[in-house]
Amino acid sequence: MKPNKIKEKLQGVIDPSSNKTLGELNAIKHVGVDDNNSVILIAEVGEKDNETTKQITRDIAKIIKLDLGFKGVKIEFQKRKTRNKNAKTLLIASGKGGVGKSTVTANLAYALKRMGKKVAIIDADIYGANMPKILGGVDHKLMGTEDSKVYPFEVDGIQMVSTEYLVEKKRALMLRGPMLGKILKIFFEDTLWNEDIDYFLVDLPPGTGDVMMDLKNFSEDAKMIIVTTPQASSAHIAIKAGYAAKDLSQEIIGVVENMSYYEIDGKDHYIFGQGGGKKVADELVVDLLEKLPIVPSETPIYKESDVAGMIYLNLARKIMKKY
Repeated sequence: MKPNKIKEKLQGVIDPSSNKTLGELNAIKHVGVDDNNSVILIAEVGEKDNETTKQITRDIAKIIKLDLGFKGVKIEFQKRKTRNKNAKTLLIASGKGGVGKSTVTANLAYALKRMGKKVAIIDADIYGANMPKILGGVDHKLMGTEDSKVYPFEVDGIQMVSTEYLVEKKRALMLRGPMLGKILKIFFEDTLWNEDIDYFLVDLPPGTGDVMMDLKNFSEDAKMIIVTTPQASSAHIAIKAGYAAKDLSQEIIGVVENMSYYEIDGKDHYIFGQGGGKKVADELVVDLLEKLPIVPSETPIYKESDVAGMIYLNLARKIMKKY
């Protein structure tokens, strides 16, 4: 009998640590038959305790010996890797594109890392993924396992996965609503994240849509910050995005005003006007967490010693107190 046929016969066995079948969990990682006509298996379990492994072994042995006629079975159990249950998910949203949401996400990730936190980024800006460019991972090739799990890109201890890795280079991802949930499943459930992640930063698409609505299926306790610029038009649309989040019972912990001012010789110049961030924060009854300056830089990631880098550290402190 071929290994895939043996695997099919075992799909209905229950893992008592999760109360789901091995088929639902895609838990059987290897099937083979040795020279003594015994089946060799590698299986993942939610908990690798005696009670769990004994019950699964007993149920599998009945099928292997009685139903399929093999002499015996040898099973190697591995504990299933899961995301840190205590990890916090922070959604970075905006009303419109072009406000620097992805740059804010990346620099906030570095600031949290400098504060001693383990950070991962989910680039969920499905149609405008930019995180690989910001983090220097454009040429990264997404690697996977036989059971369709994927390994994230990693730089400076920060892990990241992006839709850019799911399409050919320089091509856009063109999907309708139902497929977006499958993309989010890859990011949240099928990516082999480190188990000690403290914060997942999710770079959302601008505006409102399927991604924001689908996120509740993957992280019920996620919280959100909204990025805007001082411009009245940007603030106007950011307020709409904020109310949409509230309609979805999504908690907003604050607003970040990006591109607030440009400093020359100690004087601040308000290139894009003033007051947009405060207007959004007041309307949504949340805090204006930080006003981020325009700072010319050779790279999009600020150093810890840069003025902007220090402001991001302050932003990270405020977020850590709230979440």
